[in-house]
Amino acid sequence: MLGVIKNIFDGSKRAESAEDKEFKLKVATCAILLEAATADSNFSSQEQGKIIEILKSRFQMNDEAVKELIDKSNSERQSSTDLWYFTNLINENLDNEEKYNLMEQVWEVIYSDGTLDKFENYIAHKLLNMLNLDHSRFIDLKMKVKNEVSTA
Repeated sequence: MLGVIKNIFDGSKRAESAEDKEFKLKVATCAILLEAATADSNFSSQEQGKIIEILKSRFQMNDEAVKELIDKSNSERQSSTDLWYFTNLINENLDNEEKYNLMEQVWEVIYSDGTLDKFENYIAHKLLNMLNLDHSRFIDLKMKVKNEVSTA
């Protein structure tokens, strides 16, 4: 009986199309970027612009597709109780290098308005743990982005 139930769930995982999986991953990525941008309760135009820039580049999307993705991600964030669903999708689908790339983009969003708020820092450290990243590399990425912003 347990095997039958397991096969049903395993079968449902296989039935998910590659497009559905890719879209869920895009939503998860966008939700994480939005979470970082809104952690300080101030979603600045710089943060919004940086998220749009990242999504366009990362997923080769046009303005309309990015707007739809942001709307869907905001909806998913509102119905979610925490970041686990999104970070779990990331952990299941991205390798470590891709996760570090995402973390660098999180820092880019956070520093896009020129400040690091304590709530933004908290979310970044929460992502560090949830994405199973190395702390020293996490700090290296933070300092890299901070230096890039201060010299720009």
